[in-house]
Amino acid sequence: MHVTPLLSLPLLVLLAGQAGAACAPLRFGYTDQAIPPYYLGTGAAEGTPAAGALADLTREAAASAGCATVMVRMPPPRLRISMEAGTIDATSLFSPDVVGASPQIVYPLNKHGKPDPARGLALYSVVFVRTSDGLPKHGDPAVVMRGRIIGLSHGAPHIKALRERGVQVDQGAANPDTNFEKLRYYRIDGFTISLAKPDDMDATVAARYGKEFTRLDKPLFTTTAWLALNKTYYDQNRPQAEAIWQWYGTHGPARLSALLKKYGN
Repeated sequence: MHVTPLLSLPLLVLLAGQAGAACAPLRFGYTDQAIPPYYLGTGAAEGTPAAGALADLTREAAASAGCATVMVRMPPPRLRISMEAGTIDATSLFSPDVVGASPQIVYPLNKHGKPDPARGLALYSVVFVRTSDGLPKHGDPAVVMRGRIIGLSHGAPHIKALRERGVQVDQGAANPDTNFEKLRYYRIDGFTISLAKPDDMDATVAARYGKEFTRLDKPLFTTTAWLALNKTYYDQNRPQAEAIWQWYGTHGPARLSALLKKYGN
């Protein structure tokens, strides 16, 4: 007889009660560059009247455990350093296998002690190219882009993963708009960015650039991003942290889809 649900019910009730207790404000660090529809605004100031779909999603996840959120915008290369130093409490990170492990950064773990994909968000690294180049839209991006230079935004977490796949990387651009400009003037041959759904930026790119750029159908690779936490924050707010992660995995994909539709409109 399967009795796990009955045995786990008191634990779930206890966790819910603890998560509703006092919670330290969650200082969420994220890029100070505009990456619509995920993050809006430039520099230290949030976008107004709205901050972007992923910013909203993080607030909702924290609020589900009774935690307020303090949004901290900074250049991407500073995010990991700030997490380790404890000047921010959370940021979105790829697997430690990709970005490197740190004793000061914790992830939601599965029963095998690995970051739990069920409590993260799947991401697709898509590639935009010049339409005029006539590259095969339906081909394998790793093959299509072989011998070509792919641009990423400075500090993007998947630079190492791309280089390990033999991809030539240019990481000098500050944001997606700069990469599209570099693509327009033949300084790079493609631009890759990680999205929650492959077509999330299609409408934005079409509105800004018309048919100048084309997205390759297949992603260069897929991965998972987690709301990683500073270890001290996790240790001091463990019930709330676990509740945030559970909400993120259970409700995050559907809520992000709804938020993206809102921002798309």
